[in-house]
Amino acid sequence: MMKPDKPPENACAIHWPWPQHFHVVAMLISVLMIALVPVFAALTLQQWTQDDVLAAVGFAGITLGLALSSPICFHEAGIRHLALSRLVVHHHHPEHGAGIRIPTRRWGISTVVGTALALGTYSLAAAIAVSHRSGESLLPHGRTESEGLPFLIVLVFVCFATAVFLLAVRSDTRLDIYRGGIRRRVCRRVLTHAQVIDHFIPWNEIERIEVGDLGVRLGSAQYPVVDLFTVSPTAEDLRTRHDGVNRFAVMVHQLAVEPNTLFTLMKRLVENPCDRGLLTGSGAVDLLRPPPLRERFRAARKPSRQHGNNR
Repeated sequence: MMKPDKPPENACAIHWPWPQHFHVVAMLISVLMIALVPVFAALTLQQWTQDDVLAAVGFAGITLGLALSSPICFHEAGIRHLALSRLVVHHHHPEHGAGIRIPTRRWGISTVVGTALALGTYSLAAAIAVSHRSGESLLPHGRTESEGLPFLIVLVFVCFATAVFLLAVRSDTRLDIYRGGIRRRVCRRVLTHAQVIDHFIPWNEIERIEVGDLGVRLGSAQYPVVDLFTVSPTAEDLRTRHDGVNRFAVMVHQLAVEPNTLFTLMKRLVENPCDRGLLTGSGAVDLLRPPPLRERFRAARKPSRQHGNNR
């Protein structure tokens, strides 16, 4: 049995700019999806044994789509960042010394692409079967073949177009936190073209830190952004489209870390220079270990505690 993560001894009060709520409906949907996976897996096997390849491929697509969609629903329900990601590592740079490296989280885009491909496969198999007058079992309940075919064709296009777009246009953010400052590396890829913006900001150049807003909402999902306001203006070729002349935006929602914990650490390092030496220790990554899930849910229910919470 795995032991729960323990907070580091030098943990400080957590700020809660992005409360993590528990959503019952999303949780029920995710449980339902998991329950349906073995049902459609059995249908896949049944159709395969009956030599109905198109039906088997279609049901296999539904099975895979449900299996891949359930983690997204768990994330939407508030079940996320259960522990410190293994992608967050202690890193040593030849110039900046020891620090923490936080890469882009991978599972989100990969899961969406996989789900889109799975549902696209189902739609394609169902469309072919319907065109051969043998796809009734793959159609949504209540739809006839004449009604189902246009719906399936549209679904094929939407699913595969979504997958191709997400694979062709990628944006990766990596954040390195050192004793001397913060380094952000942003790589935006469009097909074979890649634009890389690599910028290091010393701590003494950071005037203040604030909670940013990407201005995007999708359901209950949040897209945390941390804004660092600098003393000196940033050169135009070192800015991303989210930066300003004196504003350095960190797309926290892209990183493999719990956003409130990262914001708390960055704010602590900006305001307390003496704490920056903690980054050089071998256990520095523990500074980003998220609070227990129960504590995050409790903080989300109490708005008065969003500005701090003792761990």
